[in-house]
Amino acid sequence: MPDAKKQGRSNKAMTFFVCFLAALAGLLFGLDIGVIAGALPFIADEFQITSHTQEWVVSSMMFGAAVGAVGSGWLSFKLGRKKSLMIGAILFVAGSLFSAAAPNVEVLILSRVLLGLAVGVASYTAPLYLSEIAPEKIRGSMISMYQLMITIGILGAYLSDTAFSYTGAWRWMLGVIIIPAILLLIGVFFLPDSPRWFAAKRRFVDAERVLLRLRDTSAEAKRELDEIRESLQVKQSGWALFKE
Repeated sequence: MPDAKKQGRSNKAMTFFVCFLAALAGLLFGLDIGVIAGALPFIADEFQITSHTQEWVVSSMMFGAAVGAVGSGWLSFKLGRKKSLMIGAILFVAGSLFSAAAPNVEVLILSRVLLGLAVGVASYTAPLYLSEIAPEKIRGSMISMYQLMITIGILGAYLSDTAFSYTGAWRWMLGVIIIPAILLLIGVFFLPDSPRWFAAKRRFVDAERVLLRLRDTSAEAKRELDEIRESLQVKQSGWALFKE
């Protein structure tokens, strides 16, 4: 009995660790949204750009996010949620690095597109991953944590902008994103893939292995796997009726 309780606590800690790492994508989303507001006046002064070009600097991220969001559904289905998050983390690291070191406004705009792609991938994949990895009883709170992390990211961006505004160090404002991006990239390697994605690919042994790591008891893990199988069968039956 003590061993079972110890195992339950260990699995809960693992679940919260996994969910926290996935929610880091929300923090990066918030940072990326908020950081440009404080950096833009200094960017305009350094590159001597017009208001029209400033609009491009801001909107380029939104364009990338739209493209990333459209493609992320296919990406997460084909490669899995874990690899999709990894791609998003790589894009966050590359986009923030290139934007902080941009020698001209053209490179900055392209870097912002990369960051937008990362936001699009993360904003689709992270909540999906959280909903599939978290136990039912805390699923809502874990997804809420993702939304909270977005807000914290926006707050962090404004604090960072304020701190660096005294010296006009806009490159440092944009470069702040690199730190959580690297943490996410490293952390993703330790994340399990979604049990639902494994089950959708008919890799039921892998799905059960993940659930056994994240649920308090083996009975709970097997029960959830049965529920996943049943929901996938219902979904497939629905598509079959639709095709007929």
